Amino acid sequence: MKEQEMEKEEKVSKLQWFLFVIIIPLLFTITLALIITTIAGVNVFDIAKKYGADLPGISQLVGSKQPSSEQALKENMLEQQATLEEKTAQVKKLETEVKNKQSEIEALKKEIERLNAQLESQQQTDTSPTTEAKKLTVQDVAQMYGEMSPKNAAAIIPKMSDQEALNILAILGSEKAAAILEKMSPEEAAKYTALLTKAAQAANN
Repeated sequence: MKEQEMEKEEKVSKLQWFLFVIIIPLLFTITLALIITTIAGVNVFDIAKKYGADLPGISQLVGSKQPSSEQALKENMLEQQATLEEKTAQVKKLETEVKNKQSEIEALKKEIERLNAQLESQQQTDTSPTTEAKKLTVQDVAQMYGEMSPKNAAAIIPKMSDQEALNILAILGSEKAAAILEKMSPEEAAKYTALLTKAAQAANN
C-alpha cells in the first residue's frame, strides 16, 4: 500500500513539474510573443497561413481556398488590365486616324479656296472689255450674217447703226457684201456703198 501511494505521489509530482516548468512558461512565452507582434503590426495568423499552405496536410488546416481566390483575383485583374491596354491602343489608333482625316480635310479646303480664287480671277479677266474681245465679238456677228441668206441679211442690216452695219459689211468681204447689197433697196445699197468707199479711202490714206 505504501509503495502504491508513493508511486501515485511520484506521478503527481512529475505532472506538476511538467506543468509548471514547461507548459505554463511555454504558454506565457507564446502569449507574450503574440502581444508583441500584434503591437508591432505583424499578423502572425496570416504568416502561419502563408507558410502553412506550402506544407502537406497543413494547407488544409490553414485554409487552402484563400490562395486560390487570390490567384483568381490576380488573374482577373491581369485580364482587365490587358483589355484596358487593348482599348487604349484602339483609342490612340482612332485618334491618329481622325487627325489624319482632319489634315486631309484642311488640305482639301485650301485647294478649294485656291481654285475659287483662280476661277474668280479668270472670270474677271474674261469679263474685262479688251479690244481683242471686241474684235472677236464683231467677227462672230459678221460670221453669223455671212451664214444667212443675202435676202435676210439685207433686211436686218439697215436696222442697225451705220457704224455697226459698216463693220459687218467690211468683215464679210466684197463678194458676200455685194450679194447682200443686191437684195437691198437702191437707196440703202447706195448708202452703204458710199460708206464702204469712204472707209476704204480713209484706210488707204
